[in-house]
Amino acid sequence: MSSRVLVVDPHANVAELLRRALELGDYEVETASSTGSAIRQMERREFSVALVNLSLSDGDGLRLLRLLKSRDPSLEVIVMTGSSPSNDTVVEATEQGAFHFLFKPFDLDEMLTVVEKALENRRFLAADAEFRRRLAESE
Repeated sequence: MSSRVLVVDPHANVAELLRRALELGDYEVETASSTGSAIRQMERREFSVALVNLSLSDGDGLRLLRLLKSRDPSLEVIVMTGSSPSNDTVVEATEQGAFHFLFKPFDLDEMLTVVEKALENRRFLAADAEFRRRLAESE
């Protein structure tokens, strides 16, 4: 089974471009254009990775990052932005659990590499949690 990725970007052409590139990378992809539509997608499906634009029509990507991580702490969130975020924004995103920042325009191969690294991190954390659970049971 391929991994499921949520792309959240208010620009339909950008979301479509990312969807196509990810599907060529053998990912299942859903798109959303706003915080509200992203939350609805999360209620219907489980995702491994989310690519979230920092600027959204009904809020900001940091708020969405917090909401997504509160619903699924294991979700790896990659924040995308077309402008240079302040250091405070980068620190806040990192503290809220962002896996990585991508600065637009970015190379699609770079994006695919970051998504794969996010998935590797998710698998590692799941394996570590399982190991710790088994260790605790054996004590």
